[in-house]
Order: sequence, then structure tokens, then C-alpha cells
Amino acid sequence: MDPYNNPDQQSDTTIQAMVTRLEERGKHPVFARMIGAYLKHVTTDVPLRVLDLGCGTGVVARAFESNLHPGSVLVGADVSQRLLDAAGVLSPGSRILWRKVDAGSLPFGDSDFDVIAMHTLLSHVVEPEALLREAHRVLKPGGSLIVFDADHASTTYGLPEYARMLATDKRLAEAIATHPDICRQLPKLLKAAGFSLERHCSEIFSECGRGDFWLSSVRGFARLIPALGILPEEEGRAWVAAMLASHEDGTFFAAGSYYTFFANKG
Repeated sequence: MDPYNNPDQQSDTTIQAMVTRLEERGKHPVFARMIGAYLKHVTTDVPLRVLDLGCGTGVVARAFESNLHPGSVLVGADVSQRLLDAAGVLSPGSRILWRKVDAGSLPFGDSDFDVIAMHTLLSHVVEPEALLREAHRVLKPGGSLIVFDADHASTTYGLPEYARMLATDKRLAEAIATHPDICRQLPKLLKAAGFSLERHCSEIFSECGRGDFWLSSVRGFARLIPALGILPEEEGRAWVAAMLASHEDGTFFAAGSYYTFFANKG
């Protein structure tokens, strides 16, 4: 059901919901801080060749552009032409090179890039190990891979009934992520693809009482639930109404975990 692994096959309603959510999420101060934290690990004093793989609407590519040495080459690549078109509109005058790619066979030469970033990508890829092997091929020896993703399996939205909350959280996570538990699998996947895992960091992002970041997610789901059939129609409307009501009366709760993995090609 994950619409992010085949965006160009989605309805206009779904693709617009995706674009809106990607941009709102990327501009949120906490999320922007998490992006900035891993960008600090990329050198800025020499020109680099950088690939933002799974760039979506270009949130991370634009952040890279603002931080990299001006002589750097920056490529934003995605399987979706519709998301790349949105990225171009959102980045007028940018020097980012937008490229449509096939996840199974990247159109780049061996050892082509100094840095590859995968920002909330691998949780949506059908065969993440195959993509990691392709990333290993196009990364220079000694090059850096940065993988940032959500542990969708940990994301939860508070509901009064525990069993209903667990069941709804599971349905929502599986609807928007092909691999909700990808972060838990990454150490072995990176090793299998030939990478050396250097370090990782994590962050739990929660909102209690009133929502902001997670409330935006709820509003995105309000459009995705009927468009994708994630929940029965009445159940979906009731879940959205419960989330919005809890925000209004100060009893909102939602939380999720994010991880960043830093790996090298030996």
C-alpha cells in the first residue's frame, strides 16, 4: 500500500498530500534540526560530489546546497518524476541536478560520489539491500553514506482503547512504509552491502497536550486514509476526529523515533 514506493502511480489527491507532508515535515524546526545535525558531518571546505537519493521534493537537497562548498556537484535523484517536478518548482534558480532513476540500477558510474544521503528512503524501498549495494557501487572508496529514517513501527497516536490504538498504529505504519522496522534491520543490511557502520544517533520526537508536527501528519492521513483505503471509511473519519478533538482539548499524544546511520565504503 505504501504510496512512496510508486508515487507516479498515485492519484492527484495522494500525490498532493505527499508533497504537502514532505514540505511541512521538512520545514518543522525539530525535523530541520535533525537534518542539520547530520549535515554537520559533511565537509564544506572542499568541492564534493553529493547524491541525495530519494530526494522527493528536495528538502534535503536544498539544505545540502546551502551548506556545501560552492564548487560541489549536487544531484537529487528519485523514482518519481512528479516529485522531481515539484522539487524543481520549489527550487527556482537552484544548481541542483534533478535525475529520475530506477532504484534497481542507478544511472551513475562506479565510484562517482563522495557522499550519498538517503533521507526517509529505505523504509519505502521494496528491496533495500539491493539499493544499498548500488549505493556502494557508485560511492567512492572511503566515501560516506548517511541514512536517516523513521522507525515507523514505533510511531503511535494516543487513543483511549489500548487494543484499538495498537491496531490503528500498525495499519497506519504499514500503509506508508514498506518496511516499518527498517532502522532495526540496517546494521545487518549495511554490512551485507559492504559498508562499515561507523556510528548512529537517535531521537524520540513526541508531542503531548497539543499537536504540531504530528498534527500535520494527522491532517495528511485525513487525505490518505480514504484515498488509499487504509481504514474503513467510518473508522478513518472517527480516528481523524479523535486526533483533532484531543488537540483542541489539550489531551493530544503522538510520538515516534528517528535514527541516523553513518557508514563508510572501505
